[in-house]
Amino acid sequence: MATDLPGSPGPATLECGQALRPSTGGVLTVTAHFPGAVSADQQMVKGTVAVMASKGVARGVVTPQAEAFLVRDGRIVTLPAPQDAVGRSLDLAHGRVERMPAIATLVPCSGGGALAEGTYDLYVRVVLNHDDGTRVDSLGGPWRLEVR
Repeated sequence: MATDLPGSPGPATLECGQALRPSTGGVLTVTAHFPGAVSADQQMVKGTVAVMASKGVARGVVTPQAEAFLVRDGRIVTLPAPQDAVGRSLDLAHGRVERMPAIATLVPCSGGGALAEGTYDLYVRVVLNHDDGTRVDSLGGPWRLEVR
């Protein structure tokens, strides 16, 4: 299910420890494929994200990778990996799927080395930047990730 994070006109800022409260809606439907379990000593986990226009056409510019982050007990515990690549055009007619990579870091944003072992909720976010300067967040998840 795609959702818009609160905060208009731009994307909501993801902050360490912040409660994640996505609202319903969204211009993109976002789904992802990540492993269900990873070793606690890994630095990151790679996945693939598929985006599709929720209705009509979705046009704009997106980052080359979707942003992936982890939540535990409703609070953000990792932040998306930084990206320095130039955005790319996205032009989706309803029903057409576009795939993009995503990397979730397994380093806690509060510092302190590795994530604690246990179950986390993995989310992915795609920010669509429109030609008129407005931006919309679309969020996919949660997907269960076991850190062992």
